[in-house]
Amino acid sequence: MMPSPCGVGPLNQIAPPQHPDRPRVVTFGGGKGGTGKSTLCADIARALTRHQGRVLCVDASWHSPTLNILLGANEPAFDLGADDAQGLGDKGAHIADFIVSTAYTNVYLASLAAARRYPFTRPRVRPEEIIAQLHQLDFDWVLIDLPPSLSPFDVGLFTLSDTPILVGTPDPAAIRMMAQFLRASLFSAIGYHPEAPNFEDELVEVLYKQPLWLNTRSLRYDAPSAQSRAIIDETARQLEVYMVVNMVREGAEHDLGFVLSHALHRELQVFPRVLASIDYADRRWFYNRRTTGTGSSRNEEGLSNEIELLSRHIRDVQLVDLRYPRPIPARGDAHPALMMGLNPELSRNEVRQYCRRLWEGYRREASISLVFTEPTRRMEIAEELEGLYRHVLTMPSENFSRPEVDEAMRNYERERTAPPPRQEHPTPQPPRPPEFTPPAQPSAHQTETPPDHPETLAGDEAKAARRPAGAKSPGDAIAALRRRHGLSLQELSSRTHIGVKYLAAIETVDSDVLPRPVYLRGYLREISRVFDVPAQPLIEDYFRYLDQS
Repeated sequence: MMPSPCGVGPLNQIAPPQHPDRPRVVTFGGGKGGTGKSTLCADIARALTRHQGRVLCVDASWHSPTLNILLGANEPAFDLGADDAQGLGDKGAHIADFIVSTAYTNVYLASLAAARRYPFTRPRVRPEEIIAQLHQLDFDWVLIDLPPSLSPFDVGLFTLSDTPILVGTPDPAAIRMMAQFLRASLFSAIGYHPEAPNFEDELVEVLYKQPLWLNTRSLRYDAPSAQSRAIIDETARQLEVYMVVNMVREGAEHDLGFVLSHALHRELQVFPRVLASIDYADRRWFYNRRTTGTGSSRNEEGLSNEIELLSRHIRDVQLVDLRYPRPIPARGDAHPALMMGLNPELSRNEVRQYCRRLWEGYRREASISLVFTEPTRRMEIAEELEGLYRHVLTMPSENFSRPEVDEAMRNYERERTAPPPRQEHPTPQPPRPPEFTPPAQPSAHQTETPPDHPETLAGDEAKAARRPAGAKSPGDAIAALRRRHGLSLQELSSRTHIGVKYLAAIETVDSDVLPRPVYLRGYLREISRVFDVPAQPLIEDYFRYLDQS
């Protein structure tokens, strides 16, 4: 077995601590209906019982339960007229009161639809209360099937489970919904951070400011203090999520999960590790068999090889973590395997093949653009992967040497535990005074802002961002700042998540390559944050220069 880069500890670290006497909670979510979450939940429950486990399935749909059909259980019912009837959320009520047997040995079902007091009113119960009750039950596994929803309750159950699994299909709508569900999960997980209550007002304000397509950069940008930024960064590292791509129809779609997980990590810093890709024909066969009652040459208890493989990965999910450690940022000394989320113990040929699959996936799957706030990021990352592939391709030996692997592990551990560099997010600057009118463009020999200028940049480096000595354009100012910080274009790209092509165009003010103004403003704001200078003067100076050139 390959050594772990980060040790085998708790699974999802947002969840309550692991304990051998409580069941492991697995949740199937993703936000979209029709992706096969319920069918996967029922099949995995049956597969887990083959290893002497008792499994409880929880149908979390309050209004349209379906697991009872797939598991051969009675329709959920609740006696509203009973005097002693208690629904979840009532004092003394417990989810154990709603557990029923199913047609399968050692598989049980609890439907939340039967646990409500009124037909279409959700009980006043929090997800952490449900999770705590599930931990008290005498089961080896609890599998939660979430409805197609991004409600705080459903997302909270997903966030607090030991093994949260995103389930999606290759179609664009499912990809968009999975990305949004993961955004909602990160949003929710920040509130469950142990330090969150100490900075509740700050974090609530940050979360309410977020756009629909939030990412970790927008979260950190709006965070007013180093403490709240640290909570956001730590939450993104602790939220461990997994992924299943269901109803795969062709060979190329089998790689979609790996491309999607890589893209989600680049956007949200959360890395959903791929557990399996499930073939469409096999899912259709199971659906037809259950709904039509037609016979089959297979045994009634038969499960597909893909379901058996997925079940094994869920049981030994730490082995999946070993093979796919969280990717580290691209640095000059970073091991190429770890840059993509692969264990460097793998052979060089495996690393080459994986890199090529990612590269081709980014170029082929236009729907990956739906993950990003800025759709141009897809092709930027494809270009990065092309360069990485050429780098790995030129490496001579078949396997990485032991010193290479050991050094990669040390770098990984340092990268995993080190706090993020503070210069990536300066303290917010006061707004520009309303009476300020930008002056005409300074002459080429001007070295700093005149003393009577109402808006001055703090510090020598801030002045350099305005017009360093000898600079002929704002792009020269940015290049001078980058050199002063000792960064290469590639290192600045890894800190800002801006493609090297666009960074070079920004420094040379190459209007043929520069992105559209709305993206350029965001890029300049990212650069200003890394160099700890106010963004607005630099943005205005840059666009004024473009208008006059």
